[in-house]
Amino acid sequence: MSSLIPSLNWLRVFEAAARHQSFARAAQELNMSAAAVSQQILALETSLGRPLFERAPNRVTLTTEGSDFLPTVQVSLATIESKASLLFARQRVERITLLASQLMAMSWLPRVIADFERDNPLIRVDVVMEGVSRGDAPDLAIRFGDEPRLVRHPGWLMGMSHVVLGRAEDVARLDSLDDLLSSFRLFDLAPHVMGWAALLHHNFGPMPDRHLRIEIVDTTPLALVMVSQGMGLAIGHYPVCAPLARALGLQVCPLVPRTPGPGNYYLEQPVGRPQRAAVLQLERALQAAAQVSMRAM
Repeated sequence: MSSLIPSLNWLRVFEAAARHQSFARAAQELNMSAAAVSQQILALETSLGRPLFERAPNRVTLTTEGSDFLPTVQVSLATIESKASLLFARQRVERITLLASQLMAMSWLPRVIADFERDNPLIRVDVVMEGVSRGDAPDLAIRFGDEPRLVRHPGWLMGMSHVVLGRAEDVARLDSLDDLLSSFRLFDLAPHVMGWAALLHHNFGPMPDRHLRIEIVDTTPLALVMVSQGMGLAIGHYPVCAPLARALGLQVCPLVPRTPGPGNYYLEQPVGRPQRAAVLQLERALQAAAQVSMRAM
């Protein structure tokens, strides 16, 4: 006997020929020639060292050994096909487009989306930053607004608190408000309601005789990167910017108290479009993650 491990293709050919009792009909089913089927059967018989078929001009019949072998082959092929179906069947992956601000997309969302996709392997979330041209409307958007009524919005996501962020070695040098105002450039964003002037006034009162060294930048991520390079201090909006601040090695300055609001993030669904179950699933996951982040502040 030359081998006790027949090839899978030989077994398929044997099973088809046994069912049809014909090499020709087996060949039609397998998209082969009758001669190729005959060669495969002969190779299997040579491998096993036993004849499997009695050959007649117009039909073939199983030998005793072939009849004994057939049930084992059929069970084996069924097991292989079933396992292959489970392992390699194509599963449809559903995609969701989520629109968010640059800060959200670069800081809070990456870990949240990674956890969501891990728990939902058949859903993929494509995050698109505001301002990036895209033809289709997003399936879901994270918006920001200063209006107090947004805390009652059905899609409310999270509020914010304002903190001062700096490198650990810079924060350690701040023993007084004078240290902060005289030693560092203060990066600010023009559109924010709570900038440096408002934040310092809220916590320390009017400072009409103080000149603030404020520099306007385009985005909070840019401000935080500049702070991480020792160029000054910036206002961070917690909890949304906390992951980015940690990644850059920044610390909260305890000299300036954490100051709540104004401003709220909320989820906005497209108007006039029936919402898919996967999108609602993502919405619930975002709100649950936001609650965890808010409690950790």
